[in-house]
Formats: sequence, C-alpha cells, structure tokens
Amino acid sequence: MEKQKRQSDGSKNLCKKGNVFLYFLGGLAGIVTLFFVTLYVFAPTYRFDDPKPFSGDFINNPYQNLTDANWNYLDLRNDDIMPTYEYGRGLFPTRYLCVNYESERKIDYPFLQNIHLKQYNINCLNKMSSLVVPTRLDKGFKLREMKHLDNYRAMEVISSYGNYFNYWDLALSSGRRVNIVATDSKSEKDGFVNKTVVNADLNDIEQIINSLKNGDSYAISYLNGNLDLPELKSLRLTNDTIVVEATKLIKTLRFIGQNGVVKDSLNDVNQGAYAFDDIDSYIRVEMSFEDETMIYLNPIVRHQFQYFFDPSLSVIMKERTWLMRIIYVFVIIFFVKYLLSNKKEEVDEDKGECNK
Repeated sequence: MEKQKRQSDGSKNLCKKGNVFLYFLGGLAGIVTLFFVTLYVFAPTYRFDDPKPFSGDFINNPYQNLTDANWNYLDLRNDDIMPTYEYGRGLFPTRYLCVNYESERKIDYPFLQNIHLKQYNINCLNKMSSLVVPTRLDKGFKLREMKHLDNYRAMEVISSYGNYFNYWDLALSSGRRVNIVATDSKSEKDGFVNKTVVNADLNDIEQIINSLKNGDSYAISYLNGNLDLPELKSLRLTNDTIVVEATKLIKTLRFIGQNGVVKDSLNDVNQGAYAFDDIDSYIRVEMSFEDETMIYLNPIVRHQFQYFFDPSLSVIMKERTWLMRIIYVFVIIFFVKYLLSNKKEEVDEDKGECNK
C-alpha cells in the first residue's frame, strides 16, 4: 500500500509539473502573439490619391547647372564613404538601403506587409536616414504599389539582384519623381560593374546626398577594367527642347517617356535633341556606347509651379486609423478574456484529473 501511495503521489507531481509547463508555453505563445498583433494594429492607415502623371507648363531639368560638373563614381553598397545599411527583416521583408543613417530601425513586420505598412516603414526610415532607397523590388514590392508609395527620392533600379526599369517607369508615370541608383556586388563576376555617378565631392556627404536627391546624378554600367569611360557632358533645355551631349560618340541615344515608351532614338551621334511634346509628362535618357557602356539619366519632368518641389502624395487617415485601433483593441480584449476563461476551465479539469 505504501508503495502504491508513493507512485500515486509521484504521478500527481508529474501531472502538475506537466500542466505548469504547458500553461507556461501557452502564456508565452499568447504574449508573443499579442506583441505581433499590436505591432500591426498600431501602424497608421493612409489615403493614397489616384496616381496622376506629371503635368504643368514648367519643366524641371536636374542637369541645368552642369557647367562645372564634378563627376565621381559611387557604390552605396560597398563604398565606406557614409554609413549605409539594408533594412528589412522577417519572413517576407521589404528592403531599403538607408543612406547616411543616424540610427537603425529595430522593428519590422515579420509577416506579409500591405501598402500601408510599407509606407509607414518608409516614413519612419526617413526620420533616421538622409536617403531611403527601395531595393530588391521584385521580392518585397508589388509592381502596382509603385503607383502609390511616395516619400522616397531614389530607387535601386540596377543591381546584381536584377534590373527594375518597369518599377521605375511606373513610379515616374504615376507622378513620383524618383531618381536612379545603381549598385554592385556580384555583377563583376559577369564582367560588368554598376555605379551611381554623382556631381559631388566624395569627401562631402551633404553634396552627395543632394546630388542623389536632386537628380544631377546618373547610373552607369560598364565592362570591368574599362578606365576610359564616357560621361555626360551636358543636358540643356531650350524652349522645351532637350539637348544632351556626351564626352564620346553615342552609339544609340534613346528618349523614353510615359509608361516606358521610347519616344525617339538616334544612332552614332555626339549629341541629340528631343522636343518635349505637350503629352510628355517626363522624359529620361539612355545612352549606349561602342565599348558596351550604358548611361541612364534621371528624368526631366513637368510641374505646375515656377519653383519645383516634391509634394507628399500619401496622407494618414487619422479617423480611420484610430477607429481600426479601437476595434482591434476590443477584439484583443475579448480574445484574451476568452483564453483566460478557457484556461480556468482547463485548470479546474486538470486539478480533478491530478487528484484522482
């Protein structure tokens, strides 16, 4: 009898310990779930206006002051000129290069992100960095989202992860003035190098950032080892006519406009001209050369006012944001109460089982 009693007491203790462990795991899982739910709940909801192409009687030429151009080659991923890191965590991250950052954003959304979460991340990263550059676009962004996302001034269009001209042209066609960035990492193995060329002193971070934001910069892709590269000599705008000139003979010169349509193409020229049509919302220029070098210029865009500025096109919907937060809070409270009620019933049942 004494032996049976000891076995019974031991079984009860194991039962109680097992229940405590299960309750601990359940509580921990609940806390983790609550944390992630709260993370998603308290992000704001945005109103995205219908995308509209650039329009107006004025035309902005980012290259208008190139009389004393100081072209220098830059790779945001590999050069140690200014602190840069790639932001994006979780199972399905959207990634951004954060250039000249003051602090890293520690929080990200671990699961799928909708356009509101992506816009919120961009806005938060802008407060911590001088420049936010969406990257690896096909992995974290839906193409149609480029019609609406804003508050970023550059996009990694060319990299070892791929070329994303369709994303760039869709953003431009939707009235988002976004400049091109090219970076390098694996591309040298294929024989080509990608760089961003800035009109700035590489010892002056403020000049570099201004060049990337304002657009007096361009992207270049060239054969590794080529030390005699062509450069942009000038891009003038006279009576709505674009005149572009390079330091070498241009094998093919293309003028590209709304929706990525090639508006005109010239072959074997030192310079070329294109008359800005009334229906043109923007024009960007691509140049190819005999040595396989490619140069991609930033867009010349229409605007409505004499002094060009980049408006914010996404607005927080405060009423809807708070309404959704209140609804989610009540849902969470109800869910927690439901779990606690079930746990109490389970505890009572387990006590009965352990006491048998």
